[in-house]
Amino acid sequence: MLSRKLSWESPRATLVVGKSDLRPQAVEAALGLKGATVNVRGTEAAAGSETMWTYRSGRESFDVEQQLADLVGELLPLVDALKGLVAQGFRVRVDISGFVETNSPCKLAPSTIALVNQLGIPLSFTARVAKNEESDSDWLDSILG
Repeated sequence: MLSRKLSWESPRATLVVGKSDLRPQAVEAALGLKGATVNVRGTEAAAGSETMWTYRSGRESFDVEQQLADLVGELLPLVDALKGLVAQGFRVRVDISGFVETNSPCKLAPSTIALVNQLGIPLSFTARVAKNEESDSDWLDSILG
């Protein structure tokens, strides 16, 4: 289970669909879901050369395992549509993201991973590091005294 004690902040479970020529309307029509965000290729928010469409469950929770359960509950009836997107060349995955400190472990219950596995798509983790207020040379100053 992800925990604030383990230095993960603001964890979020998201369905991510990507493709270089992705049209958000086509993904939304295939899944019957309204995307939360669309990161268009070539912008700072989009990684690589793909346009990314994302969806999160409408139910809010700070517990990422509950977020995963809610998301999978909404997506299980759409397994065939998800497979159809994959067959059309879309990259489809469930992603867990959050802000982390260096060497912070991420633990999920096996039952949660098995639940996500029912979707037949990969589970990925995106760790974001909060900007440190210290300057790059502060560590050296502390050693030199």
